[in-house]
Amino acid sequence: MKMNELEQRTGVGRETIRFYIREGLLPEPQRRARNVAVYSDIHVQRLRMIRRLKEERFLPLDIIRRILRGDPTALPATADPFGELAPLLAARLGVGVDEPPVELQTLIAADAQAAQDVRDMCDLGTISVRDQDGTSVVSRLDARIIALWRDIRRAGYDPGAFPVEYIKLYMDALRPMATEEVARFFAGFEGRIDQGDAAEKAQAGVEIINALIAALRTRFLLEEVAQRTLKPSAPPSPAS
Repeated sequence: MKMNELEQRTGVGRETIRFYIREGLLPEPQRRARNVAVYSDIHVQRLRMIRRLKEERFLPLDIIRRILRGDPTALPATADPFGELAPLLAARLGVGVDEPPVELQTLIAADAQAAQDVRDMCDLGTISVRDQDGTSVVSRLDARIIALWRDIRRAGYDPGAFPVEYIKLYMDALRPMATEEVARFFAGFEGRIDQGDAAEKAQAGVEIINALIAALRTRFLLEEVAQRTLKPSAPPSPAS
């Protein structure tokens, strides 16, 4: 997008935007020509966060700069002790607002089935595709989901046996689980630890529980396979 659109979408003037770039609060735009600067959704997201931190939290720019760089010690105590936990955790998990989006074409190149799967996943609400300067892009996390499902197809799981709608099984199981986990986390730690410690603890929890879920699923799958393949034992031979 050009500067005019960036101003309209964020409500921030061009001189302020240029100042933020000079101060390291915003990344440099792409330069397609000497006098043509192209901005992305990352600029929109950052500008909105900067405005929120300034207008709602009244934070100075040096503190905001540290927050945008993922420094948890920069966050002052507030009435909402976990107010910025979501972006901090996302940054630690490698899916924060600073992570550049992925061009969709790189994920589905010349693969008609992958393209159809992406459309189906959008319809299910599994992923979200957006336009960035005329190019279809997805977030880093959605790119990971697309790549994993593409791996399923390459492993031989065809659409007839495993349609994309199968993903809804996982969505329906995991969403209420995530709701419960977050509720328990906030109940256990909000107000007791600061956001830096909370982000670190939450990251560890996400990674460990992800591994635990995988291990439990493997156990249950093996048990199910064993049940289906268990052959009844032969009756004992009659006594001679």
